[in-house]
Amino acid sequence: MKKILLIVSMFMIFMIGYGKGKPLDVNMENGSKIPSFQLRDFNGKYTNSKKIFNNGKPTLLIFAAEWCPHCRSELPDIQKFYEENKENVNVVVVFTRRKTNLSSTKKYVEESKFTFPVYFDADDSLMTGFKVKTVPYNIKIENSKIQEILGGTMQYDAIKSAFYVE
Repeated sequence: MKKILLIVSMFMIFMIGYGKGKPLDVNMENGSKIPSFQLRDFNGKYTNSKKIFNNGKPTLLIFAAEWCPHCRSELPDIQKFYEENKENVNVVVVFTRRKTNLSSTKKYVEESKFTFPVYFDADDSLMTGFKVKTVPYNIKIENSKIQEILGGTMQYDAIKSAFYVE
């Protein structure tokens, strides 16, 4: 009986350990394919990244934080770009949990009246997987492939230029 309990226990530990899947690890070179992952919105609803990145439109993926002065400078330009180009370009803003929480981030987005799609990296897996060290961090993606690392703070004209929008 003890052997059966031991075997069942070991099996359960094995299943729990592997049930989480392997962590996201993105090759951050231009042209690299991005593995599928889940984006969690502010209400806890999950969206598969492929649904966004493979919809025929290029994507501007931004990592940001509500406490970051550079993000606070960039995000109004992102909002303007989104309003003018949402039919042709996906905009995805992922807010980090570093130095903050979901409640503070939600409040900032609501007060700023941002309407672009927002997500929250509650466990830091996206920031880690994309190897993001500082915010804001901007990436141009098309068909689940990194087209260009746009880097830090961008202004409206630079965003338009990156997506060949006039």
